[in-house]
Amino acid sequence: MNNKFNYLIRTMSFVGILILIGFRYGLTDQAVSVQGSQQLTVRQITTKDVVGVWVNHHDKDIHQKITCTKNHQWHENQHGVKNIYSGSWQIIGKRTIKLAPYGEKIVFNKYNRQQMNVVSYHHILNKKK
Repeated sequence: MNNKFNYLIRTMSFVGILILIGFRYGLTDQAVSVQGSQQLTVRQITTKDVVGVWVNHHDKDIHQKITCTKNHQWHENQHGVKNIYSGSWQIIGKRTIKLAPYGEKIVFNKYNRQQMNVVSYHHILNKKK
């Protein structure tokens, strides 16, 4: 019985240490990224970065266009249908926004603030100038 208890305690300690290491050094929306031998600081996105019209130039068949307004609202045109989806948006990370009510996450390119990726669909959108 004593050996089983010691084994259980050691196993739980090992798993606990692994979890702590995962939280401490796991994947995050990091403030610093390394490109070649240079260190590039990634700054927090602002409302100004998000506001505008974003067009999907990579998958032209869907004719996708998302418009984000400064009052944190968004709407999407797709397949020639206007306002097919809409809702509100909020900044949730250094370079990530979330579209409500769908829970869709969009991540800004860390090297180019004029490009973002709709994560679950891997749609690349470019800011219209």
